[in-house]
Amino acid sequence: MRKLFLAVLLGSLGLAIGCGSSGGSTPAGIPGGGGTGGTGNVLALAVDGGPTAGQQGGGIYANGMFASATICAPGSTSNCVTVDHLLVDTGSYGLRVLQSAISSLNLPTLNANNGQPAYDCVAFADLSFLWGPVMKADVTLASETAKSLPIQVIASSPPVIPSTCSKGNTSGDENTQILLGANGILGVGLEPTDCTVSTSNGPVSPCDPSAGVTPVPEPAYYTCSGNSCAAQYISVNNQVANPVALFSSGDNNGVIVELPALPSSGMQSTVTGSLIFGVGTESNNQVPTNAKLVTLVCDFFNTSFEGQSFNVDPSNCGGSPSFIDSGSNGYFFPDVNNSIPVCPSPANFYCPSSLLNLSASIQDPNNGFTDTPNFAVDNAGNLFASDDAAYNTLAGPAMQGDGFDWGAPFFYGRNVFSTIDGASVPSSLPAPPWFAY
Repeated sequence: MRKLFLAVLLGSLGLAIGCGSSGGSTPAGIPGGGGTGGTGNVLALAVDGGPTAGQQGGGIYANGMFASATICAPGSTSNCVTVDHLLVDTGSYGLRVLQSAISSLNLPTLNANNGQPAYDCVAFADLSFLWGPVMKADVTLASETAKSLPIQVIASSPPVIPSTCSKGNTSGDENTQILLGANGILGVGLEPTDCTVSTSNGPVSPCDPSAGVTPVPEPAYYTCSGNSCAAQYISVNNQVANPVALFSSGDNNGVIVELPALPSSGMQSTVTGSLIFGVGTESNNQVPTNAKLVTLVCDFFNTSFEGQSFNVDPSNCGGSPSFIDSGSNGYFFPDVNNSIPVCPSPANFYCPSSLLNLSASIQDPNNGFTDTPNFAVDNAGNLFASDDAAYNTLAGPAMQGDGFDWGAPFFYGRNVFSTIDGASVPSSLPAPPWFAY
């Protein structure tokens, strides 16, 4: 079991672009599907244990929210495959899919600014990573289509991986279904591409040479020759893109994750919900007047917990920022008082002797708005022994200095809105990016 923080390092403009997490245990017949189906602007979601729940060497992906996408060669309606069990991640941006899932499509590659085929690296804090070429596809989610979308194809057998991507962990490439726990990642978060930062002047891409950032950000985009790869700038139009931002319809300014509440036990074998596209664009995606809306600085907000503040530093987008992320399978935060035991195995989750009822304050860094949600933390070892897929009390430690990650358990029983930086929303709403729930 492991918790993975997905991050692209953008030099002095450091930006965490997402968080992925997974936990596994002995499977108990968790059904497949991965959120297959959907119409209009509504895509089916399933917390069903993931595609490896019944496989040898696999396991249940705790709190993994999965959906399906139809991926086609550009301009084709017949050269297509439907890929299920894509992890829905509001903390990252862009579609990343295993090469093995779309090997029949023969998609065209996209180039970096030096005219050579571009490769993308997404590095995780535990030294695992995703590596593969940037390719172009038409991608349909429910009835919404992003045409000529730049995606990352996670290479099955890469001939070479740069050390700035692998960080020396040559076995860290999560390029199989068993290793990733999914067929890919569907990043539908706050930014339009995976190399975009939020600034007071709107979204800026340090990987595009027009941004004037030096040196070239690493890990991010590369081109390779023989056994050597070098970081390269890449046009923003060729960067792996949030598919929602490229929808041709008006439902291209954000998403809503809708999941029902779990029973009083705090766990359930499977859960179904919806990923709704657009915010304030149709009758089914309006922001309620009583919604709690949190505007952001550098895509982050502040949290106060156990007498410590987990705040974003607006001067450099650093500090110990807080965020809401469907791709993290638990709440993750430092136990500043050293009062919550950590599991002996898996060591990246908490194992208190009894259920802990806690609260933390979410604070808008711009206008002083504060909300104090209650949450609970249970013994992860006991949770995983149940062989359920959904838990609202799963949590784990983050390192001192890290922020507060409001992960997947936060989504149960809430409709969580997120809007895309630079997108247009109704005039009654603040300019994106922001969260609401």
